[in-house]
Amino acid sequence: MSKKSRLPFDPNAFDSITTIGKIIDNFPKLQTMDFSKISLNDELTRLNYEITSSEYIDFEFSDIKDCYHYEVDKIV
Repeated sequence: MSKKSRLPFDPNAFDSITTIGKIIDNFPKLQTMDFSKISLNDELTRLNYEITSSEYIDFEFSDIKDCYHYEVDKIV
């Protein structure tokens, strides 16, 4: 029986932080919504993402293109 090498747990191996601009093509519905009336964070949560950028303010922009730079993390 061979001995398996045990590596310490690395939380960075599961890092899934990206930007809205990089995931938007996967969710065309978001490109047509008015985020001055709808919470972008709520919509992303339904898609298993959450906004992690501290400067994000809900209802600040109507066009998602203005939000492309915000960081999001995949909810697992």
